[in-house]
Amino acid sequence: MSSTKRLTFLGFLLIFVAAIVPMAQSEESVTVGEDLWLAAADFAGGSHAGTAVTAAGLTLAEDALTGQYTSPILTAPIPFNVLFTQWTADIPGTTSLAIQVRTRPAAGPWSDWMAIWEYDDWTVSGDPDVVGDMLAVAAADGRHSELQVVVSLSRYLGEPAPVLESLHWTLVDSTAGPTAEELVAQQRALTPPSTPEDDYPKPLVVSRQVWCTDPGCSCTTDCDPCIVDDPLAYEPVTHLIFHHTVSNNDSPDWAAVVRAIYYFHTYTRCWGDIGYNYLVDWNGVLYEGHRGGDDVIGTHAADANAGTMALSFIGTFTDVTPPTAMQNAAADLFAWKADQKDIDVYDASYLPNMDWGLPHLMGHRDVYGTTECPGGAAFDLKPWLRDEVARRIGFTPAYLYVDELSSAFTKSNANWYDGPSACGYDVHAYYTYSTTDPNQAVNWADWRPEISVAGNYEVWAYVPFCATGDEESDGATYTINHAYGATTVVASHQVNLGLWINLGQYYFNAGNGGTVHLTDLTTTDSGKGIWFDALRLRYLDSIPPNAAVVNEEPAAGAWLGSRTVVFNWETENVVSFSSGALTVATDPGLTNVVANPSLTSGQETAVVTFSQDYPQLYWRVSLVTPYGTITSAVTSFGLDSVAPTSSVNNVFRLADGRYAPAWSGSDATSGVATYNVDYRLSTATTWTTWLVNTPATSASFTPPTPGATYCFRSQATDAAGNVEAAHSAADRCTDTAVFLPNNTYFPLVLR
Repeated sequence: MSSTKRLTFLGFLLIFVAAIVPMAQSEESVTVGEDLWLAAADFAGGSHAGTAVTAAGLTLAEDALTGQYTSPILTAPIPFNVLFTQWTADIPGTTSLAIQVRTRPAAGPWSDWMAIWEYDDWTVSGDPDVVGDMLAVAAADGRHSELQVVVSLSRYLGEPAPVLESLHWTLVDSTAGPTAEELVAQQRALTPPSTPEDDYPKPLVVSRQVWCTDPGCSCTTDCDPCIVDDPLAYEPVTHLIFHHTVSNNDSPDWAAVVRAIYYFHTYTRCWGDIGYNYLVDWNGVLYEGHRGGDDVIGTHAADANAGTMALSFIGTFTDVTPPTAMQNAAADLFAWKADQKDIDVYDASYLPNMDWGLPHLMGHRDVYGTTECPGGAAFDLKPWLRDEVARRIGFTPAYLYVDELSSAFTKSNANWYDGPSACGYDVHAYYTYSTTDPNQAVNWADWRPEISVAGNYEVWAYVPFCATGDEESDGATYTINHAYGATTVVASHQVNLGLWINLGQYYFNAGNGGTVHLTDLTTTDSGKGIWFDALRLRYLDSIPPNAAVVNEEPAAGAWLGSRTVVFNWETENVVSFSSGALTVATDPGLTNVVANPSLTSGQETAVVTFSQDYPQLYWRVSLVTPYGTITSAVTSFGLDSVAPTSSVNNVFRLADGRYAPAWSGSDATSGVATYNVDYRLSTATTWTTWLVNTPATSASFTPPTPGATYCFRSQATDAAGNVEAAHSAADRCTDTAVFLPNNTYFPLVLR
């Protein structure tokens, strides 16, 4: 453990608080760090121009609107090659506070003043302080040992003054260790040569085993609390995200920068490890970041940590474009992961802990819209990076994309807003605000995609998540003008933030065969955001929407009494078809096929003889047309060729002289539908019809000749129309009737 140090300079007290080294130093511990603090009275020294020191910290003098504090020359507790600035401050309203730092070797020339800006990547929710940009020593200097800071404060008249409560540096010496070139050589010796395979190979990555010599990297017992409090967690990767480290672009040794970031993230910020999953330097060397391997959750984008793989470009890319080697290494790494996880880099979806959708390949600013990370010049590479990942893995998008900056997009001559921080599908989007007043509706736009093949297309519109501070409309009104008219679709941009909205399926002619029109006029809300961004279309087939084949016979739900079945269908708006097939199966999915005859051109009927009865069959017709294959709906019917059986089972004699015959029947497939019942005198040979096609199974019979004996027979018909053969003999006669007294009621049972 290093000790707390105090230093008196020019009559004022500076407090140098040494950082706690994570473990006892060993020969393997090549990265060291110390902390230097300024707080409250520590700001009394140095020079003040319009500034003052209070118990709370550094602030503006009572009547000053601007002020500047310049510290004395501060001696660092250790020589350092990387410096991290942190601070706590109260900055009310529109007041401002700016920090600049410069460093030098002992008594050597000073570096240029470096503005230190708040860096959201390295501040997580709940942190009491703010983290600024990382500053690395210039390539020629090796290590520095002195620093100086300038703090500028301002406010408007009548506003309270900002207060810098504390200023804190973590100074790291990570120069003692292998260079990037040495690490690459070591990694190559450990990495077996790649072999041809279907998957896109993982590019060479300098593993933690090679670059991370800090004891914490392999700690399993008696670990630093920061490591113990950071247990590994996993979530399958569905999104790829890139950052930048906001550090110098002229480092003498990129591996030393990686080691410094590890120290700062692990022990100063207490994240338990480096936050990013991977890093890449200016020479295209990739470094493994957060421990745990594939799908491990890092610390780099708050609620978007879970489900993302983060790659950070080492450097600052606000105005500087990442070098070619860095770009290609990023494309290789993302291509490997996209291929491994089947990630469509052109699509967007939810992450487990996010309330809005995010692009599958994105910059850090896409997450919340509150940071400039990964820098404007790097963020502009997003469309290129998507295309390069797809090209490397041989992925062809299923969609035709139409951007709002292309010639296929036209908009009204009205007031438009550009999405903040270059948000949008292709790092740009237009937006306006909704209105319910037709007289105020002036913002509209048309997308007119170039259709190469006429046919049915699925149409989607992208709604970017952008940090405007406003809510989005629930009533964005799209009008799709297609080959068969115009269709209006109302969609919620608020509900679908960061996602593609499906606007339906439409038939477009080739060429400029249709338009998608969006207006600011809604029926739901006023003053809510409406987004005009990318459109995409997915080709489905070339069948016109009014072309169809319709099943006619057997009709749905029909029962057929013959195993020889005649199938009939007709086509609608189909000029011709060259061939086809009739499919009959025992299941609605048509997987258990019992008949599948081929059809010839123009055929609209087919005869099939089945070898057995079926309680339910399903049939469909498929026809090959000039537009593609069209199919009918699936129609069900039953097949029952066996007649039912029946019998009059009982005859009951009632007290008033009437009789009540009772009968029943059975049918194995379609079931008994109705009965015919006849009667005759026991001495007669001719039957008289009594009941015809009745569903009842009993009825009261008044004998024409009282006291005579009557006989009865039944005849059943099933649901398929099969009729039982007439019985030649009687089923039951009244001479065997069972007497029912007056208090017994014979029920009338309907089948």
